[in-house]
Amino acid sequence: MIIVLSGFNGIEGLVANLYSKHHPDLIITPKNGKTFTLDSLKISSLKNCKGVTGFSCVIEETTMIKKGERWVNAVMKGVEAPYFEICDLEATLIDDENKIDHNNTKAIIGAGLHNQISGPYREIINTITVYGLLRHEKIKRNNADAFKEKMIEIGGVFNINPELNNQYFIVPIKFARDLLNYEKEITSIEIGTSEEIDINEIRSDLIKIIGDSFQIKTNFEKNELIFKTNAAEKWMVFLILIFILILSTFNIIASLTMLILDKKKDISTLISLGATQTLIRNIFFKEGLYINLLGGILGLFFGVVICLIQNKYHLIKLDNSVVPYWPVDVALSDVFSISIILLLIGLISSFIPTTYLIKKHFKQFFY
Repeated sequence: MIIVLSGFNGIEGLVANLYSKHHPDLIITPKNGKTFTLDSLKISSLKNCKGVTGFSCVIEETTMIKKGERWVNAVMKGVEAPYFEICDLEATLIDDENKIDHNNTKAIIGAGLHNQISGPYREIINTITVYGLLRHEKIKRNNADAFKEKMIEIGGVFNINPELNNQYFIVPIKFARDLLNYEKEITSIEIGTSEEIDINEIRSDLIKIIGDSFQIKTNFEKNELIFKTNAAEKWMVFLILIFILILSTFNIIASLTMLILDKKKDISTLISLGATQTLIRNIFFKEGLYINLLGGILGLFFGVVICLIQNKYHLIKLDNSVVPYWPVDVALSDVFSISIILLLIGLISSFIPTTYLIKKHFKQFFY
C-alpha cells in the first residue's frame, strides 16, 4: 500500500513540477472577455504585495507558424523578460548549449512543434514565420488582410510534456503585440510568489487589490482536471487495496479459529484454575492483534525502505519518458492513514472471531 500510494504521490509531484516550469504560481485573467489593459489594474500595488516575487504581462493567442513548406497551428505566448524568472523554463531546454535569451528577442518553441516544422535542430535557416489573425478583420476566402505575418528567430527548444511541447511557443510580448495589432491589451498577468508565504494568503491579498472584475487562479486550479484525476485514481486504488487487505484478514481469522480449537483442552484447564471468560478472550484477541500489527509494521517499514531505495538508486526505469525513472514520494499522511486502517482492521478481525468462538465452544463453563 505504501509503495503504490508513494508512486501516485511521485506522479503528482512530477506533474506539478512539469507544469510549474510553464505555468506560474498565480495567474490573473478577466472574468468577462479575453483581454484587458494594465490601466484597469493597480500595477504598483501588485509590485508591493507581500509574497509577490515578480510578474509578467502575457498575450496568448492561437496562430499558425511556417518554416519552409511546413505549416502547423500553435499557441503563441508573448511574455516579458521577468517571465523567465517566474518559470524555470531554462531547465527544460533540450540543448545544453542554448540558454534563455533574457533580453527576450527570440522564440522558444516546444519540441513537438519543432519536430513538425523542421528537420535536424542545427540548420542554416533557423527562423519561423508566424501568422496571426487580426481581431477586426473578417475571415473570407482570399482575404489575406485577415492575417499578419512576422518572422522571428528560434532561440531554443523546450521539452516539458507532450501537451505543451505540441502546442506552445514563447515569443517576446512586443512581437506578439505587433503581430496581433494589440496596443495596451494583454490576456493575463502571470505572477511568481515566495515559497515562505502561503499562496492562498497572497491570493487573498491580490483579490483585495484587483477587485471583482478579475479572477486569480493557482497553478493547481489552472490544471485542476489533471490533479483531480490523479487524486481520484490514487484513492480508488487505495480503496481496492483496503478491500484486498480485508480479504487477507480471513487468514488471521482462520488461524485464530484453528488455534482456539487446538487449545481446547488447555483452555479448559485454565478455566478450571479460575480463568475468566475475559481473560481467555484477551489471550487470543491480543495474539491476533499482535499478528496484524507485526505484519503491518514490517510491511510499512519495508515499503518505506523500498521507496527510499528507488529514490536514491532509481531501480525502476522509465524509457522514452519525461523522467528517466519512476518517481516516488513517501508522505507522512499516507503512513498515518495506513497505520490507522491496519489498527482498525486488526482490532475488528481479532475481537469478533475470538469473542464468538469462546462463547460458542466454552459456553458451558460460563453460563
